[in-house]
Parts: sequence; C-alpha cells; structure tokens
Amino acid sequence: MMVLVRIERWCCLAGMWIAGALLLLMVLLAGANVIFRLGGQPLGAIYELSSYLGALVVALALADTQRKRGHVELDLFTRRYSVRTRRVVGAFNMLAGALLMLLVSVQLWNRAGRLLVAGEVSETLKLPYPYLIHVAAIGLFLLACAFFTDFVFLLCRKDPDTEAYAQSSRKGVVSSIRAEIEE
Repeated sequence: MMVLVRIERWCCLAGMWIAGALLLLMVLLAGANVIFRLGGQPLGAIYELSSYLGALVVALALADTQRKRGHVELDLFTRRYSVRTRRVVGAFNMLAGALLMLLVSVQLWNRAGRLLVAGEVSETLKLPYPYLIHVAAIGLFLLACAFFTDFVFLLCRKDPDTEAYAQSSRKGVVSSIRAEIEE
C-alpha cells in the first residue's frame, strides 16, 4: 500500500510543480502587461492567456491540496458519529469523490478530443485550446487518484486514526480545522 502512496505523492507533487510554474508565468505575463501599458502598448489577449493559465493552475493543484488536507473540513454532524461510522462515511466520501472526478476527467478528455478533430481554436490568439483541456483532465484524474488512495487506506487500515496515517505517510499535512476549534 505504501507503494501506491509513494506513486500518488510523486504524481501529485509533479502536478503542483507544473501548477507553480504556470502561476509564475501568469504573474510574469501580468507584470509585462502593466509595463507595456505604461508605454502605451498593452499586450493583446492577456486576459485569454490568464484565464487558461488560471484554470490549469487550479486543475493541477487540486490533487496535492487534497493529499495534504488543505481543503476546509466541516464536521458539524460527523464528529458525533461513532469511530466506525465516521470511517464508513469517510470511505464512502472518498470513493464518491474519486468516481466523480474520474467521470469528469474522462468527459473532459473526450470533449477535448472532439474539439481537436473539429479544429477548434481560441477566438483571439487562434490557440488550439483543446490541448489545455487535456491538461485539466489530467489534473482531475490526479485528484481522483488522491481520493482513491485515501479510500483504499480507509478500507485497509485497522486503526481508523487518520491522523496517524497523515503523520506517517503524508508529509506536510495541514492540520484540520477541528483542532483549531477545540483548543
């Protein structure tokens, strides 16, 4: 099982590094646009490029954020459940998330393929944007893998303590909101 976690960790980190590079590119483009605007010659289609890059940054960063538990966790009702019930509900949520993200990823991939065959390009730059949709589909597939890894862990682990799992195999895990509220 730890091999699965290592592979998932590497893939999620690769997605995060690519997202970071795209974010840096987006900031550089915005800065260049400001400089050129001061000279009276703004860059054309900067909004189109920024929107594409922003979508890719989000899609590629979701998996590592899920891996590190960086999303907001609301447990208003589940904290009153028994340990076994929380485990079952958590496993169901992880499986449902994995299946949903896998379905969305496959649909995006297929849609991008149809758009490529049709020869679709963006309006301003005439950029073949279906390739960008493929990258977004890969990011959502990585998120599905992160959910699935959590699902397998919750089923296979005898100890339902997810904090012990987080400390042992998920380096850099963000603490849950529950700890901040209970202090």
